[in-house]
Amino acid sequence: MSASMPPVANVVVTGVSSGIGFALASFLANRGYRVFGSVRKAADADKLTAALGDLFVPLVFDVCDKAAVRAGAAEVHQKIGDGYIGALVNNAGLALFGPMESLDDDAFEHIMQVNVLGARNVTNAFLPLMRSPAFDGVAARKIINISSLSGIINTPMNGAYCVSKHAMESLGEIYRRELMGTGIDVVAIRSGPIQSQIWKKNAARDTKYDGTIYENLANNAQKIMRGAEAGALPAEVIAQLVLDIIEGRKKRTAYEVSKGALMSRILSSTLMPKRLADRLINNALNKKT
Repeated sequence: MSASMPPVANVVVTGVSSGIGFALASFLANRGYRVFGSVRKAADADKLTAALGDLFVPLVFDVCDKAAVRAGAAEVHQKIGDGYIGALVNNAGLALFGPMESLDDDAFEHIMQVNVLGARNVTNAFLPLMRSPAFDGVAARKIINISSLSGIINTPMNGAYCVSKHAMESLGEIYRRELMGTGIDVVAIRSGPIQSQIWKKNAARDTKYDGTIYENLANNAQKIMRGAEAGALPAEVIAQLVLDIIEGRKKRTAYEVSKGALMSRILSSTLMPKRLADRLINNALNKKT
């Protein structure tokens, strides 16, 4: 642990029941951080407490439930006393496969509620616990948003997730600029395929679009996802990056973590003509199977 961090630094991580969130909670707790990790089910809280030890403290709330999130923040406040939260990691998120025209309205709205409004609910509830004591110019606090390459590039059949992650990118940038000078920084981690349940669910074969104008697009999109899943990076890669950000070794405002990060940056670049990017993406996704 960095010399600028207290003996036990308090970190809040949302969505720790599996995948990236579980890797983060385990990784940080093993390095001496006290991790307050959110789950939606009491059974998951009990399981994780047994697995992760005394430095893990479960918080049971859904990020969409403002009252429950505030209650979670109050519980953390009670436990840390005069201490403060050194980092908040907004990790909880969902994905939804399908063409924008055909997505179920309620499912689409739920993605926005979890991935965007949920991140705002959590950030606003825990920000007061990051402000005290007064910023000393050394131990900067971090809000780390687990975003995605989908937050900088729009890919067909992944529209709901792309829209939500673009919004999360904007949300984080606004918070960072509004919090300048307070000792609280905001950083985005734009991950590509990472070994997690969210990726497996999105890549699974979906036959509901067979016989529609989206059949070929859906088949190719999920074939590409399954290929990427095979080469997905372990969640510990994200955990190590989060630790480096918390301890001040990484100082940028955003990091892309993926084997395909360069291509995503090129396709999303303002130097790339949009019509050309459209054609490149279309060629990849509309090959006849």
